[in-house]
Amino acid sequence: MAEGYLVKRLAEEGMDGAIVISSGTGTISGMKPTAETIRVMKEHGVDVSSYMSSSISKAHITNADVILIMEKKHRDVILEMVPGGEEKIYFLRGFSKNVTRENDYIRDPIGRPLEFYREVFEIIKNSTEGFLKWLNE
Repeated sequence: MAEGYLVKRLAEEGMDGAIVISSGTGTISGMKPTAETIRVMKEHGVDVSSYMSSSISKAHITNADVILIMEKKHRDVILEMVPGGEEKIYFLRGFSKNVTRENDYIRDPIGRPLEFYREVFEIIKNSTEGFLKWLNE
């Protein structure tokens, strides 16, 4: 959801030359988005039905200018793969105006009801808008 929404918003802001790659720290490459993900994103004008999952690689980490993560465990995996990259890692939710110390991460909706996917999308949307504001400053 985050990749799809960020790509859409970057294009709308005239920054569609940016490369956005979504990679999981514990995913199997080549999997399609869940039906819930496709539905929620379609509700917001984004077609992610052709997206495929991919695992994060050392090359992704090394070549990235900014790495947006959802949870602390993502940071741990990234730094284990490529030590010293702390300065480019940010919690996506850290850009939200609604973040607190108790909710600074974004929960994975896999296996949860459709309404939970919608809630997660709203957090991603709010956080992405904050990230775009940060990029423009």
